[in-house]
Amino acid sequence: MSFNKQAELDFERARRKAFWRKIFTWMGGDTNDLLPFDDVREKLHIKGQYYQGLKEVPIDKIVGSSGRYRDFDRAFLPIQSRTRSRWVNIDRAHYAHVDLPPVELYKMGDIYFVKDGNHRVSVARQRGQEFIDAYVVEIVVPFPITEDTRINELALQQERADFFDQTHLDQLRPDNQIETSSVGQYTKLLDHIEVHRWYLGEQHKQEVHYQEAVLSWYDSVYLPVVTELRKQDIASEYKNTTETDLYLWITKFIYYLRQTYRDEIVTEIPVDEPSIKAVKTEAARQTMQEQPVPQLRKLASMISKADWMDGIILNQGRAEFLRQTEFNRLLQEAVIETSIPGQYEKLLEHIRVHRWYLGEQRGREVSMEDAVISWYTNVYLPLVTIIREQDILADFPGRTETDLYLWIISHQWYLRENLGRDVSVEEAAEQLAGYSSVQQAKAPKKSPKQD
Repeated sequence: MSFNKQAELDFERARRKAFWRKIFTWMGGDTNDLLPFDDVREKLHIKGQYYQGLKEVPIDKIVGSSGRYRDFDRAFLPIQSRTRSRWVNIDRAHYAHVDLPPVELYKMGDIYFVKDGNHRVSVARQRGQEFIDAYVVEIVVPFPITEDTRINELALQQERADFFDQTHLDQLRPDNQIETSSVGQYTKLLDHIEVHRWYLGEQHKQEVHYQEAVLSWYDSVYLPVVTELRKQDIASEYKNTTETDLYLWITKFIYYLRQTYRDEIVTEIPVDEPSIKAVKTEAARQTMQEQPVPQLRKLASMISKADWMDGIILNQGRAEFLRQTEFNRLLQEAVIETSIPGQYEKLLEHIRVHRWYLGEQRGREVSMEDAVISWYTNVYLPLVTIIREQDILADFPGRTETDLYLWIISHQWYLRENLGRDVSVEEAAEQLAGYSSVQQAKAPKKSPKQD
């Protein structure tokens, strides 16, 4: 058989292989396309390039092309009939033992793209060659790329590389497992860090170094949530979803939950379970509306029933309250603690309103520091003193003086609106004590023990 006839048969066999390979990869849900060099390069922040010279390159590492990526599949089998003439000529040259010049390749990570010599690579691979001589130009990329890389993954990997370039968390916390599954999420993490940095600056009254903010965010914000996810073994419930994905979703849920607790729940003692359930249901609805991911419905239901979620909200609310008020510095003996999520925000509103009143009274702007001390001394502490004198807290196990303070203030406002007259905090406190007595009277009495 002539070399030309043999080469023609080789091409037909290669085309049939390409057809069946396309069918099998399609059925398996995999991709069969070569990586287009220009598209890949556009998605990466190239760090430079240099000429490596003549190299012996593994053919199975050549998975892309700069110009012919539509003429061949991922295994460099021909998928277009227009490639026949050139392909057959090169194959015939192999049969005739004609030396062909080396191909030209770009190297990115562990993979190669053909700059010149697509047909030579195709024929060599079809003939079973494992290596090919090539002039190589290496393009330095910011993260590893392998033959399993898919083009839709590149933007995500670039975002991840940018995140670690900016935060240096891969060096500061080498054991971190931060990884998201969709584009745009790393930007949200950077936003979280910037917000946390701002809060730290407010707390310290000076600009906080970025790396300090990164570490503080990771240790005191991100890690506690992820640690709780691990304790509850929640991440294992969701395939193709990472701990970081869940963290971002939960922080969005927590945001809506804090807002709903603050805006919707009645500061009533005791806060009943239906009210709390309604708040969590509303927060989950708002979160799902913003991020309509079906598999997260189960998580929404799960964390809506989780006690630890309220703990996270309380801790975050208390930390933010202390940062903005500096109670730990200004009033070291003061104990401000609520057991109801969303109430620290209400305390901050009380202080802000008191600050405004002081400014009106004094005819000048009042500092936050002065407002905090004045509010605690002239508003909060007198009411708490009444609570202590009447021993009201003993009738509300699990609640705090701050809970009762908020209830009395809220109830005082309610009475003023409904009675159309001024109502003192003492009167509101007496009603709270009376409410406690009525509740105790309604409680079922225990049967006396038999002698």
